[in-house]
Amino acid sequence: MTIRFQPCESVIGAEVEGVSLRQLPDEATIEAVEDGLEQYGVLIFRDQDITPEEQVAWSRALGPLALTQPVSARLPHLPEIFIVGNTIDPPVTFSPKTEQDDLEWHADHMHHEVTARASMLVAKVTPSRGGDTLFACMYSAYDHLSPGQQAEVDGLRVVHSVSGLCAYLRGQGHEATAGQPYEKPDIAVERPLVRRHPRSGRKSLYFGSHVTVGVVGWSDDKARRFIRDLTAHACQPAFQYRHQWRVGDAVLWDNRRVLHAGTVYDMERETRLMHRTTLQEAEPV
Repeated sequence: MTIRFQPCESVIGAEVEGVSLRQLPDEATIEAVEDGLEQYGVLIFRDQDITPEEQVAWSRALGPLALTQPVSARLPHLPEIFIVGNTIDPPVTFSPKTEQDDLEWHADHMHHEVTARASMLVAKVTPSRGGDTLFACMYSAYDHLSPGQQAEVDGLRVVHSVSGLCAYLRGQGHEATAGQPYEKPDIAVERPLVRRHPRSGRKSLYFGSHVTVGVVGWSDDKARRFIRDLTAHACQPAFQYRHQWRVGDAVLWDNRRVLHAGTVYDMERETRLMHRTTLQEAEPV
């Protein structure tokens, strides 16, 4: 079957037709998916009734998979699956407490020694309201900076740390989630704020609204103000795609050119269960 991409009515995102995640992709399919992933940033595969084993096998065909911390959120018999939602204790959530609170924009594993180049999330159970995922295009965010702003960010290095994510989670009342033990101690990693995509060569911003905790050579106060203002610019609605989940949706996104954030849902009354596989970055940022 011919693979087709139907672009969403937004600056990023496309629905993919002609691909079943129950079948391992051949080389032509992998190449088409990789091209589409870079071009659209977010790929949506609808009506994928797949097992965790099939998700892992299909994801691994694209490249090596990373194990996600904390260990308690891994599927017991299949550690490559990261359980996102409120079906485990403590729950794994990156959502704000209310619709008025800040979102937690990030790319997966940007605070790890080895980053994630792409991630796939498969919806198993979805709430009746809320629990959407927002994606923001970091190509657009960089391109819409002024020449002077681009010159400034091109020369900056920023610091990422899980401590920033944990502080956000505690502020949202997710104390148990923030307190889960990690396999490795917290480290701070320093990376360029601007990166070139290895496939296209295009520049994009690479930071998180909370997991990025500093700018090299700047005071903490100046860095916090800068990250806040940069988030407002980079993650503005004009650069977003909002995914409203349906059971059976599989969404694959490119962490090298897209940030994402979860939205609020009623964790006390609703159930949200997602399975994530994470593709490990092959080259240093």
